[in-house]
Amino acid sequence: MNKDSRLHYIDNLRSLALLLGIVFHAALAYSPFFSNIWFTADPSTYGLFDYITHTLHLFRMPLFFIIAGFCSALLIDKSSNARFLHHRSKHILLPFIVFLPLSFAVYYHALSFGAGIANPIPPIFAVFKVIKEPVVSTMHLWFLWNLFQFCLIHWLLKTTDLLGNKFDALSVHPLFMWVVLPIALTFSLMGQSIPFPAPDKLTPQLWSYGFYGSFYWLGVGLYKKQLLIWSYHKYLWPLILGVAISLTGYFSLLPAAPSLDEVIAAATTGYFAAAGELHVLHVLSQGLSVILLTAITFLLGHRFLNHQSKLSRSISNASYWVYLIHVPVLIYIQIPLINTNLPVLVKFIVSVVVTLLIGQISYLLLVKNKWLGALLNGRRTKKR
Repeated sequence: MNKDSRLHYIDNLRSLALLLGIVFHAALAYSPFFSNIWFTADPSTYGLFDYITHTLHLFRMPLFFIIAGFCSALLIDKSSNARFLHHRSKHILLPFIVFLPLSFAVYYHALSFGAGIANPIPPIFAVFKVIKEPVVSTMHLWFLWNLFQFCLIHWLLKTTDLLGNKFDALSVHPLFMWVVLPIALTFSLMGQSIPFPAPDKLTPQLWSYGFYGSFYWLGVGLYKKQLLIWSYHKYLWPLILGVAISLTGYFSLLPAAPSLDEVIAAATTGYFAAAGELHVLHVLSQGLSVILLTAITFLLGHRFLNHQSKLSRSISNASYWVYLIHVPVLIYIQIPLINTNLPVLVKFIVSVVVTLLIGQISYLLLVKNKWLGALLNGRRTKKR
């Protein structure tokens, strides 16, 4: 048996999806489109960051849920349904329960700190003063809550054998990927604004079941039919051509940046209203971009990231922790940068690099080989 049977590209793609979240959230501060929405919006913006934020938003979390579905199928295959549910409850649900109230407290302190020193204050702070009873949000931890819901449904289906084992393989059938998946995404996103929001409510968001749930189940199927992945590499260049066309349509149809009044209305109701005469066409181009970008990233990871080094392993182990803490850390870093005259690109690079350093160092000092590391990544056995 091959001693190194671990699928390293899965580890590396998972950490890539999580760490790109730092790039995404750091770029929001300098994006003209999100200037009225994000906590650390800087008065200096640059159009490049609109393209960075929107593009990352289209594929980053769909990729994560494919990896999550893949790993869920692997866990069930290697252990049992009961152990799968115990594992997911311990390493997904429990961190969500622990970190959600902590995140509320840290967010409150970070934003209070920002309101006291930022000059000028980001526009979103004006919204905070108007909204007296905001809708409760799971913030950047929404992915844990949604993922556990999908895992619970997965466990129920496996335990009851309601759909049998054949259903897993159907998610990698060409008919599913090129017909069912686009239809599911279109119907799921039709009632959502563009760009689609995060399903960050405590109550189940059914549209996310059709959207992120479809990618989760695609990951389950890819685990069952891993040899098929190589056959899709021959379509890489047509996929790249297709995503260039779909992204052109997506950005050309992009609506104007939300006004403060629209942000206040969204904070009151909990969502941005979908609008526009060309909304259906925009949703179609958005869904196609999501599928193609996610497929390209997965295939490139499968080809080039299936290796391990001490550095990649360390980054992979720390990525979960780094993602959990990165948004408050970014607030503490980017708010003081508002008061400087540094170029926008320098502010962005400083934000990303310092956040990654703080995340990695804090992981080594506070998490690795501690109870918190066991909570997030499981206990590790020492090698002889």
